[in-house]
Amino acid sequence: MKRILVVDDDQMLCRFACDILRNEGYHAVPAANAAEALEAFEREEFDLLVTSSHMPGMSGVELAQAVRGKFPGFPVIVMTSYEPVECEHVKLWLPKRYLFPSLVEKIHFCLSEIDADVKKPVVVK
Repeated sequence: MKRILVVDDDQMLCRFACDILRNEGYHAVPAANAAEALEAFEREEFDLLVTSSHMPGMSGVELAQAVRGKFPGFPVIVMTSYEPVECEHVKLWLPKRYLFPSLVEKIHFCLSEIDADVKKPVVVK
């Protein structure tokens, strides 16, 4: 089962996205901000990161950069209500106004392209 970390400071949207992904057969884990997301990466392995672009504290793009700094090539989808910016750390941008059902479609696309050599986070206990 593919594991997806969903990060958004809009808790209702985050829970809704996780519910939809669970109904699609994914293991979806919510995080309310980048700090929670980075803690989750310390505890668990994930196959994909889906994050909001604008959040208090660390932005989604900064979170993507931090994750890819540790795990080069790790797939990241950024959800945004704003105009996307060019960024090497982001696989796909997804406008929030098209979030559903596009989120599931974009996740299927990203996961189908994961290269076997992508280094995923390893939990050290």
